[in-house]
Amino acid sequence: MKNTILVITVMFLLTFCAQPEKKKETAYFQNPVIAGDFPDPSVIRVGDTYYAAGTSCDFAPNYPLFESKDLINWKRIGSVFNEPPAWTADDFWAPELFYHNGTFFVYYTTKRKDNRIACIGVATTKDISKGFTDHGILIEWGEEAIDAFVFQDDDEKLYITWKAYGLTPGRDIEILCSELSDDGMQLVGDHFTLTDFTKGWQGAGDEGQCIVKRNGWYYMFYSVGGCCDNRCDYRVRVARSKNLRNGWEQFPEPILQGGDEWRCTGHGTLVNTPDNRYFYMYHSYNATDFEYIGRQGMLSEVLWNDETGWPYFKYNTPALKAEVPFENTHQVTDSVFMDDFSDEQNLVFWSWEVNHKKPGIEVKNGQLVLTANEAGVGFVGLRPKSGNYQLSSEVIQNEAKSGIGIYSNRQNMIALVVNRHQLELFQVNNREKEVLATAELENAGSVYLKYEAINARYFQFFWSLDGKEWMPVETTSGLQVDGSFIAQWGYAPRAGFIFGEHTGSSFAYNEIRVKYN
Repeated sequence: MKNTILVITVMFLLTFCAQPEKKKETAYFQNPVIAGDFPDPSVIRVGDTYYAAGTSCDFAPNYPLFESKDLINWKRIGSVFNEPPAWTADDFWAPELFYHNGTFFVYYTTKRKDNRIACIGVATTKDISKGFTDHGILIEWGEEAIDAFVFQDDDEKLYITWKAYGLTPGRDIEILCSELSDDGMQLVGDHFTLTDFTKGWQGAGDEGQCIVKRNGWYYMFYSVGGCCDNRCDYRVRVARSKNLRNGWEQFPEPILQGGDEWRCTGHGTLVNTPDNRYFYMYHSYNATDFEYIGRQGMLSEVLWNDETGWPYFKYNTPALKAEVPFENTHQVTDSVFMDDFSDEQNLVFWSWEVNHKKPGIEVKNGQLVLTANEAGVGFVGLRPKSGNYQLSSEVIQNEAKSGIGIYSNRQNMIALVVNRHQLELFQVNNREKEVLATAELENAGSVYLKYEAINARYFQFFWSLDGKEWMPVETTSGLQVDGSFIAQWGYAPRAGFIFGEHTGSSFAYNEIRVKYN
């Protein structure tokens, strides 16, 4: 009997051990990793945490900030500036993050308020979640200096690069470089060019550069072409040199360019993982939504050809999905954003137009209360994440009109607003206001308003007294409003609350809900 049991046990163990090891399934993530308008992304790693910042154009707070542990799930943690620095005007572009000796730096592009010349400023913080302290202009170069990038060489010297001469008649664009002081606050010595036209350099608006050093080579990834509307042809090229100050040679062809689903790729930065893999965060337009949603945050892995030493992308067009950077991770996506204003946790993320006074924004008694601080239409809103979504809110009726809408600036918007007696749907197209529909209302205390966005440029509006039975708002041309005029150049519109038009007026909202299809 004992022998029989022993034989059975041995046979079981042999059978178990002979089973082939189950192949681990490959996990994937989907692009974009930061959905919605997030141009010119910069990404860094500090310890085991990644941080990213992006362009905010003419909306404040300036330069949204995100953090992640795995490069595919990103959480909004704040902004570089909660309010614009006093010397700045608008065009808040291309923030570049850098971490050095326990301090976070950001080198950013914006225009001076006094002469409207684009300059590069610098700001710092010890705690990135609490915003940055501005230190003013670092680089002012002729008629334009934009797109800073900072890196540290093997000898620990710091260098800053930037795009110059983009607005200088008769002069080709160059990428310039200068040594930085140890504290990162001043240029040191003479500048030099990284754009070597004597070697047949093929440029078409070179910008958005980043530099990495590997195996004795300096590699510069940079973007060429038109960046910022549906006529764009943005793409990524690479050059290299053994000497930072001269001898740069270009790889003959672009190494990343748009495909069928995602177009006009570029202006990114490289970040490496603890196991020394390289990932490139960059922006790209969705082929359907384009500038109506904006340039969105994408991620691609960079590999290296051991024979030639040149880098290449694992996928040379933006991948709809790709292998996750880290094992045992998966991407989490939210299809609904909802704020019932029971607390202030989302308050710092609401944006307004920098060319006008910041409205009063506060959470009070379970409501969002907005106060106009100047005459004219006011706006407070969010970045939509995709082109097909529904936005709804319960609006407290007031003597003045307020409601919801899509906003590019005061000259271009579409809004559904109510007061105690009337509902009004209107648009402002290149400063010309047109009322599309009106309806008489009784003072019910509050009215629910909703719109549905289709490809971020066509809209259908609805209203309700109970939030359940919705009545469509019909215009003379039908139920759908064509918002094709709403996007201005590369500045993606925002979605949210529209109110005004008198200084000191306050408006209240009980909740907001955005559902993505």
